[in-house]
Amino acid sequence: MTNGALDRDEFRKLFQEHYNLICNYLNKRIGDWELSQEIAQNTFVKLWEKREEITINTSRKSYLFQIARNALIDHFRSQKIAAGHAESYSSSMEESEHMPDIDEEGFGVTQQIAEAVDKLKPKTRKIFLLSKKEGLTYDEIADYLDISKRTVEYNMKNALQQLKELLEGKI
Repeated sequence: MTNGALDRDEFRKLFQEHYNLICNYLNKRIGDWELSQEIAQNTFVKLWEKREEITINTSRKSYLFQIARNALIDHFRSQKIAAGHAESYSSSMEESEHMPDIDEEGFGVTQQIAEAVDKLKPKTRKIFLLSKKEGLTYDEIADYLDISKRTVEYNMKNALQQLKELLEGKI
């Protein structure tokens, strides 16, 4: 791998030897096992995608940990951007009381929905808002947050299910 493309067997061996170590490394820093696993998976996806371009001048383990560290930094950057979107959403919800032609009942429903959305887990809320408020597709959200499309689908399913339960009988 230092002077050539990474083949399937080498990749499999690297994954088996280092996946749990990287998950533990990430989990120590963020305290979220599920997110640690997701970032570790993204680390190996990036490694596989760039396998033909890679030249490693350090140990493979050090190189993997550097990719994981960078993936974690990227995650926090995207989280900060998404938090800005969520804050913008909250602000627009607060400003909605100044909107004309909204009856009190309609405003109450809007308020209940906003409160229910605020009760979602941060990651799930972020994905939900990017989809529903910003109008991003699942593929765009996955690219934007550097997560898999499957993770986006899973979180959207959970968000909709939780919102249905939270709003049941209230609207």
